[in-house]
Amino acid sequence: MIIIYNNDEIERASLGSCLLDREALNQTFECLEIDDFYNKAHQIIFQTIMEMVRLNVGIDMIILTEKLQSKGQLEKIGGVVYLTKIISSVPTFKNIEHYNSIIKKNSNQRKIKEILQDLKMENVAIPEALELIAKVPVVEVKEETLKTLLKNTILISSKGVAHRYKIPSLNHYLGGIDKGEIVTIGGFTSQGKTSLAVQLAIDFIDINEDKEVLYLTSEMTPPETARRILANLMPKNVMELRKGLIEPEERKALDSIAELIGEHWNLNIKKVFNVEDIKRCVRKYEPEIVFVDYLHNLSRKMSRSDYEAVSMNIRDLQALAIDKEISIIVLSQLSRDKTIIRKPRITDLRGSGRIEECSNVVILAYWENRIKLKNKMRKGGEPPEKLELSIVKNKDGTIGKLTLNFEPEYCRVREPVWEGRNEYER
Repeated sequence: MIIIYNNDEIERASLGSCLLDREALNQTFECLEIDDFYNKAHQIIFQTIMEMVRLNVGIDMIILTEKLQSKGQLEKIGGVVYLTKIISSVPTFKNIEHYNSIIKKNSNQRKIKEILQDLKMENVAIPEALELIAKVPVVEVKEETLKTLLKNTILISSKGVAHRYKIPSLNHYLGGIDKGEIVTIGGFTSQGKTSLAVQLAIDFIDINEDKEVLYLTSEMTPPETARRILANLMPKNVMELRKGLIEPEERKALDSIAELIGEHWNLNIKKVFNVEDIKRCVRKYEPEIVFVDYLHNLSRKMSRSDYEAVSMNIRDLQALAIDKEISIIVLSQLSRDKTIIRKPRITDLRGSGRIEECSNVVILAYWENRIKLKNKMRKGGEPPEKLELSIVKNKDGTIGKLTLNFEPEYCRVREPVWEGRNEYER
């Protein structure tokens, strides 16, 4: 199997720089060729930019959009939304040499791998392969200078973290979730962890529909997760969906919801069994935000104990988040002495202290009425339950507690509202 060397974010930064700055465009035009870009959409965009340069046409977002539209290629590259994403992904166009040198190096590594693969398949002889490899130039990757790093950091910081929560109190304590971060949501059994994760996934897309969200479940089937999403959006009691109790008018409304979100939401729901499955899904769908539901159900070959499996899995997820610059929200089961009823503590994280070490943020969920067996069967419309979240670890901020309204029958978690406003908007 050929290892593919590519970096979509760097490719987007290079193309975005070309649209923002003429010098960056000239440098890229001289340095790169179409097939240096791995992403097919990026090849189409760069080819169109080259055609416009040769015709001495001024290049900007609007003109490029019109050109791609006239060629019938706008939808192939993801439409105007993706072009906007390309421009917004540029920290600073002054770092164009750094971007282009990485793209060129990745391209050359792919070429060498292809030659070696041909050699392995006996499509070329050894002397010919060596000659071909010698023709591939060595590229020195331009290092990001301290000045550029600091300026990039200022620019990124002025925009805030990559993703904001729709729940204001979470933003109050956490400021959102950034690229490369892991947020662990822990809780005892049946404490609303999955409902909270489903709500956050819906919220991230609802705030900004072009976000790519990947929901990976090791505990439920994708239809079970989808059922919770439909219950949340309708709203419709999830147990009635489970029992097939759907009136004709409700069926029409659910079909409309499915049609709408199926067309506009960039959400994929997949079943996984181990970290390798997660990595494959991340490579395939290129998400910005990943949910893993849940950590302790992921298997691990060659592990000698549950402790070792959990430790290695959370460490691999941390490395994946940093390497791919994605945000990962992990659900974690807590250990519990069933003879004692109490609120969870960070020391209850089951299986490994590595969970705490590798997580940027740890949130513990506590549904008191459920753990004390006080909650009654809900038909819908009753006053919401109370879900308490304790932020027990926060690398960049404060810790604290907040209480949210929880409607388990709808898998809904909301900020409490007083007089039409929530506490953090007063």
